[in-house]
Amino acid sequence: MESMRVTTLERIRLPEMVELWNRCWQGYYYNMAYTPEHMKFWLELGQVELANSIAIWVHNQIVGFSLLAVKDSDGWVAGTSIDPRYRGKGLFKPLMKAQIELAQRLGLARVYLEVLVQNHAQKVYRSIGFSGIRQLYVYRTASLENAPLSAITIKPFKEIPLEQYLEKRLQANFIPPWQRRQGYLKRYRNIQALMNANGSAGIITLRQNNGPILDVWSSNTAGAEEITSMILKFRKRGFSLLNQPEDWIVAFLQINGVYAHSRQIEMCLRLE
Repeated sequence: MESMRVTTLERIRLPEMVELWNRCWQGYYYNMAYTPEHMKFWLELGQVELANSIAIWVHNQIVGFSLLAVKDSDGWVAGTSIDPRYRGKGLFKPLMKAQIELAQRLGLARVYLEVLVQNHAQKVYRSIGFSGIRQLYVYRTASLENAPLSAITIKPFKEIPLEQYLEKRLQANFIPPWQRRQGYLKRYRNIQALMNANGSAGIITLRQNNGPILDVWSSNTAGAEEITSMILKFRKRGFSLLNQPEDWIVAFLQINGVYAHSRQIEMCLRLE
């Protein structure tokens, strides 16, 4: 396309980033609109560096973006979209190629992202070298009033230090997606980590009424039954849970009639 160019987002200000984000996500599968406070929190939480992120321009206007977070030798695409008026014009591939070229200059070994299974963007990701790793489940349940409960007796969960929680999760060989890695979780404020008595299941939530579930895992079926039964009993208003790998917890939720709101594919591009 004539007059197309790419730059970094280094010079963009927060209000401009909010306008760009909200404009480009219009027409997406669910509401992605952010306030300035949400945007600031998202950039800080994900450790997104706008100097490492890409803007694509047409006729002196930014019409698409890719946000890149960096942790050690790994990168994560924390959001990428094209203005609806410019979709289908061949802009997404050069946008992503520019982002990957910048990741290479940064010396990254891998770049990760998640994409909804129905999103045609995954075709572009695959064309530039990304491969699917696994499927992730997203839960955004409105109500659990009619969900059956397991007959299992719900045992108490004890609050433990976050470091102990993360160590137990590591021992369980749970492989978290980017948004649930250790460094990411540590940047949340006002969280609580809970674990069952034998250390086979844990959960992290925000300290607020019916706050989102930030992380949940189990090392066996029994632990999954305990923790999902607790969720079903005490989260009658519903709950949100992002990027849950296909595991015992997903299976037990399905048994109890709680199904994912959507599914994603976790993808990785190796640059080594």
